[in-house]
Amino acid sequence: MMVNLTYKQMLDENDIAVSELKAIYQLPEVARYLNISDNYFCYVTKTSGVYFYKVYNKDELIGAIHLELNGNLLYMDILIFPKFQRKGFATKVIEDIQNDIFKLNYNKIEIAVDETNSASLKLFENAGFTRTSKDDELINLVYQKTN
Repeated sequence: MMVNLTYKQMLDENDIAVSELKAIYQLPEVARYLNISDNYFCYVTKTSGVYFYKVYNKDELIGAIHLELNGNLLYMDILIFPKFQRKGFATKVIEDIQNDIFKLNYNKIEIAVDETNSASLKLFENAGFTRTSKDDELINLVYQKTN
C-alpha cells in the first residue's frame, strides 16, 4: 500500500487540534502507553529543540509525532490514533523520520517503548531499531543512521 502522509508542525499551544489530541491521549488504549501533562502542548510548542507534528492522511488528522533533538541524538514518540493503527501509517512515519524529512540532522534515534506494547516493539525492530537497555517497564531502542 502506498501511503503518502503530510505533516504540520504545531507552533502554538492553542492550535485547533489540541482538544482532539487531548481526547485521543485520554483514551485507555493510548493512556496505557503515553501520558501527557497539563502543560504538554505549551512544552512542545515553546521549548527549543522540541518539535511536535500533526500527522495527516489526505486531510484527516490520524496521529502525532513528538521529537526532541539533543545534539546529534533524536528522541521520538509516535502516536497513530487507534482507529488508524495497523494500516502502515506508523511504518511510513518512522521511514520519513529515518530519511530526516524534518531536516533535524541527527545521527541516532532513541525511543522508549513499554515492554507490554509488543506491536510497537515489533514495529520499531522491523524498522531497524535495536534494543539497548531496559528501565523498569520501558525498553529503549536505538536506530543508528548509516549515511
